[in-house]
Amino acid sequence: MSRPTAALTIGLAVALASMGASAPQTQQRPPLVIGAEVEVVSVPVLVFDKGGRFVSDLKKEEIQIFEDGVLQDITYLGTSTGEDRIPLSIALTLDTSGSMQPSIDFLKEAATYFTGKLEDSDQALVVSFNESVKSSSEFTGDTDRMDSFINGLQVWGGTALYDAVLYSLDRLRDRPGRKALILLSDGDDNGASSASKGQVTAMAKAVEVSIYAVGIQGFDTPKGFLKNLAQDTGGAYYFPSKVAELIQVFEAISKDLKNNYLIAYSPKRSADNTYRKIEVKVARPEITVRVRPGYMAAKKRRNRR
Repeated sequence: MSRPTAALTIGLAVALASMGASAPQTQQRPPLVIGAEVEVVSVPVLVFDKGGRFVSDLKKEEIQIFEDGVLQDITYLGTSTGEDRIPLSIALTLDTSGSMQPSIDFLKEAATYFTGKLEDSDQALVVSFNESVKSSSEFTGDTDRMDSFINGLQVWGGTALYDAVLYSLDRLRDRPGRKALILLSDGDDNGASSASKGQVTAMAKAVEVSIYAVGIQGFDTPKGFLKNLAQDTGGAYYFPSKVAELIQVFEAISKDLKNNYLIAYSPKRSADNTYRKIEVKVARPEITVRVRPGYMAAKKRRNRR
C-alpha cells in the first residue's frame, strides 16, 4: 500500500519551516528536526584488516572514540553478529522515473535478492520515487510483503531525488538500533522535488543513518551528490557500469550491514548546534576504520506548555 503523499509534503514543509518558510497547520508526523537532540551519540563503525576482512572480535578497551579531538567514554559497544545482534532498520529507496525503464527488471531482481538476505531481526521499508514519493506502509520483516511492493513497481515521470532521500531519512530517524538508507538512482533531481540539495545534506549529517548510494551510470548520474551522502554518513557508494552488476552491489551492501559495530557515548560537551568531528582509533596494527566523519549536536528543544 502506498504511503499518502501528504505525509511527505508535511515532513518537507516542516523542514522548510526551519529555513524560514511557514509550516502547515495540521501535522501527521512529529516535526522534522535538522540535528540530533544529543544526549547519547550512536556511531556505526566498520573495521577491516589489511586483507579487507571484517574484524569481528574487538573489545571495548581496544577502541577509542574522539569528538573534536577530545577522548570520550564509550558507554556501549554492540555488534551486528551473534546472539546479541543489534536490530537493523533499512529504507530501500529506489528510482522509478521514466529513465529507469531499461533497468527496472534488473532492479527488481537485485532488490528482492537483497531482501532475501535480511536477518530475522531486521526490518525494512521500501520507498519508490519518480515525480512523487511512495512507500510500503510500515517497516516490516515480512519479505513477501516487501517483494510484492518491489515487483509491483512501475516506471514513469521525473526524478524527485531530494524529496525521496529526505523522506527516507525522516522515516528512519526515530528507529531504534542501527539504521541504513540504500539509495539507487540513475539520474539527478530534475526539479521535481520540494526539498533542496542543501536540506538533504544537512539532514544526512544530522541523523544517525548510514547511506549506501548506488548510481547507475548515465549522462546525468549525480555522482558527486551520491558520493558525498555516503562519505558524510559512514556508508559507501557504488557506480556500476552495467545494471547486471546490481546483484553484486547489493551483496556488498548486505555484507557491510552484517559486519559492523555500534558505539555509543555521552558527549562531554553540551549540545550547542555545532558540527562535531568524530574519529575512532583501534589498538591493532594494519587496521582500517570506516566511520561517519561527524554530526550536528543540536540543543534539546524544550516542550511548550
